[in-house]
Amino acid sequence: MNKGEPLANHSAGFEAFNRIVHLVEWTAHNRKIRVNHSSKIEMSYSNYPAKNGHIKTSFKIYTFQKVPSKIMKKDVSISPTDNFYRWFNRDFWRAFSNKRLPIEIPKTKEDKDKLIKKVCSLVLSGRYAANIPETELINNKGYGVARTIPVFCMEDYCVYYFCIKELEDVLCVDRTPNTFGGWSLGGKFRQKEKNEIEIECENTDYGRYSFNPQAWTQAFGEFNSLLFSQLEQGIYSHVLQFDLSNFYDSVRLDTLERWIREESDSEKGWIITLLFYFLNHWNRRNTGLHPQTVGLPQDALADCSRILANYYLQKYDKFTAGVCEKVEALYFRYADDQMILLNCPDKIDGLLLLLTRQLDRYGLRVNQKKVHIWETEELKKHRCRDIQAIFSQQNDNKDEILVRQFVDAYLKIPENDLNKTWNSGTPLLNRLLWAKLESLPSDLFEIIAIRLTSEKFICMSDHKKLKRIHELNDKRAQPINFSTHLKQIGEKSVHNAYHHEALAFAILTKNHNLQMYLETRLNSLKQQMDTHEIC
Repeated sequence: MNKGEPLANHSAGFEAFNRIVHLVEWTAHNRKIRVNHSSKIEMSYSNYPAKNGHIKTSFKIYTFQKVPSKIMKKDVSISPTDNFYRWFNRDFWRAFSNKRLPIEIPKTKEDKDKLIKKVCSLVLSGRYAANIPETELINNKGYGVARTIPVFCMEDYCVYYFCIKELEDVLCVDRTPNTFGGWSLGGKFRQKEKNEIEIECENTDYGRYSFNPQAWTQAFGEFNSLLFSQLEQGIYSHVLQFDLSNFYDSVRLDTLERWIREESDSEKGWIITLLFYFLNHWNRRNTGLHPQTVGLPQDALADCSRILANYYLQKYDKFTAGVCEKVEALYFRYADDQMILLNCPDKIDGLLLLLTRQLDRYGLRVNQKKVHIWETEELKKHRCRDIQAIFSQQNDNKDEILVRQFVDAYLKIPENDLNKTWNSGTPLLNRLLWAKLESLPSDLFEIIAIRLTSEKFICMSDHKKLKRIHELNDKRAQPINFSTHLKQIGEKSVHNAYHHEALAFAILTKNHNLQMYLETRLNSLKQQMDTHEIC
């Protein structure tokens, strides 16, 4: 290291730096001392020879100012412990009760309180350390390519959730119109988005790994409804669609931390330090003792990361909306999926030039394989908007006439054409899953049941969908042996996310034979991954 170089820039001292700053900021908060953030908390050091010939390093931390009693009076009534406890209410625990995660989750109120007390004590005493994930869920992204989803221990989920809740006032404001993505914790951001349009959303699969999948589907439904309501007006002739390559894996944590600190009150400093200590060290299985400097975890309850990722794009959102306005275009974004509505296709190269250069400043890249220029009517057809519109209102999927109309329109699409639509028609099948299919004639019911029990759809289903498919299968004239069907799929699949969902289904339906098989299969898959076997 060079003299005067901040210790935080050196990997060997990074963890020590974080722990010390955490303790200093927390002590200052407790003793009603405010860190002077005109200079921030910094650590500098000087090297000088010792008598034994070694180099000694000394540190100094600065600076503080006493906070007037009038300013601190509003905080006196809330202790740090109360501040920590207040976020772990019914909403937090409901997320875990609705999931079948392969981790130990407290069952009783006494056990839950005990866990929160333990985590609070570890954090306040400076003894908290991020753990290596308990396990990993492996999804098939397509063509056998694996997506790894870490599952944290309960202590780490508590810390991550607490930090995001405490920072919501910074993370969940200043949203650019027509951008969606910060929907999950506490509803502040969702309330801002909710005002733009109220309509029932499409039932899609992407929100499976979140604290609140219903909030995800609502947000995505609002995004689609607002987008296509603009296209229906006939103002725009073309749509530029693109997304980002490896977005979560590319978020620069130092940049993200700097932005959050710049916009946060000084008393939140220790919380920001705690948050980035966790983000720097959760992935030690892969990074060892070196802190992770790039990338957010896409974990099994990934709403905390999604809020941070959404915040990371806010400066880009403002820039993009301004550039689009200059060419009379309209900018939409959901997560990292972007749509630009415009009338002049010849402006697209110029737009992408400016946007890709701006993204490059944040370490982000456009996925060039997913850049698509649509004519408006072509995009509507690709998204099957005419069919989607049949279930436009809440409970339309319970109307026997509308259900028949939806099914007729869906089955009218030739299979080859259906495979060319958005996600190969899976969003349409998702909506039919929860419709009143029992009202269909037996021949149509059988066709839909065959598609719902296909290996492809089964592998994408969570345990609640599997239960619904099981119920519909039982109503067929000749139902298949659903348990055997799940075992056969499980024997072929090497991606354990399917097996965990099937196991949750087996437990839910008290199918002990299926449960025993899946537990054995999961152990076998773990052994294969641990020993690098190929079977």
